Amino acid sequence: MAEQQGIHNEQVLALDTSTAMMTVALLRQKQVVSEHESQAERNHSIMLVPAIQSMMKEQGWAGNEMDLVTVGVGPGSYTGVRIAVTAAKTVAWAWQKPVIGVSSLHALALSGMELCLNESSQPCDSGEGKTGDWIFPLMDARRGQVYTARFAVDDGTTEDGYPYVRREQEDGIRLFSQIAEEIEQALRENGVQGEHADRSVKRVWFVGEMEQQRDRIEALQAQFGGRIQAVPCTMKPHWIGRLGLQAWRSGERTDTHRLEPNYTQLAEAEAKLLAKEQAAARANK
Repeated sequence: MAEQQGIHNEQVLALDTSTAMMTVALLRQKQVVSEHESQAERNHSIMLVPAIQSMMKEQGWAGNEMDLVTVGVGPGSYTGVRIAVTAAKTVAWAWQKPVIGVSSLHALALSGMELCLNESSQPCDSGEGKTGDWIFPLMDARRGQVYTARFAVDDGTTEDGYPYVRREQEDGIRLFSQIAEEIEQALRENGVQGEHADRSVKRVWFVGEMEQQRDRIEALQAQFGGRIQAVPCTMKPHWIGRLGLQAWRSGERTDTHRLEPNYTQLAEAEAKLLAKEQAAARANK
C-alpha cells in the first residue's frame, strides 16, 4: 500500500447515497480523477455498483490497486445511507482494503464552501474573510426538520485552497424553526452563548437542500441582510474521499464489518415541540 511505502499516492474510492443524489468519485491522493453524480434515489441500489465498475474500468483501475474506500455514513435518507455503506463494506471486504466512514453533512458543508469560492454567481467573500462564520449544511428531513450540524470557519485554508471547517455540533436531526431562533439570538447579540461566548458570528451560511426552508431563510435575510447567506448545492463526493483520506492518514481505522450508518433522531425536547406544533395545526384545520 502507498502508506506503507512512505509516499502519498493513494488511490481512493469515495461514495455517498445519503440524499437523492448518487455520488461516486475516484481520487489519487486528494486530486479528483473521476466523479459521477446522478439523481435517481429509487435506483441507488441498482445503479451504484455498475457506476463504480464503469468508472474504474475507464481509468484502468483494479480493486487490488485501491488503497482506501471512503463512504458517507449519513445522516440522511434511511434507505439511501444503508445502500452506500453496504456497498462500501462489500467492495472493501472483496478487495481486502480499509474502509473509512465520514459524515455526509461535513462533506456537504465543504461542498457549499467550494461552490461559493469557485462560482462567481455565488455571494462569496466580501474581503474580510470568513473566520468565525457559521455553516449549517442542510438535508431535508420533512415535517419542518433538517439533518444538520453547526460548523465554523477557522483561519487559513487547506492545502487545496478551501477554508478550514471545524465541527461545533454533532450531526443530528433538528427542527429548522429552532435553528432559526438560535441564529436570530446569536446575530442580535453579535456573538454566541455558553462555551463559545468569546466568539462573534459575522455571517451564517446555509448550504445544501433548502427549498423547504426557503421562507424562513428569506425572513432571516430580510432581518440580517448579508449576514445570512444561502448556497443551494449538492454534495461533491470528492469531499467524502478527502475527509476519509485525512482520517486514514491520521491513523483512524475501522472494522469493516462494524461500520454502520449514522441514524439520528430528534432530541426529546424538539420531538415534544414538533408534536405540539402538529397538534396545533390539526386543531386549526
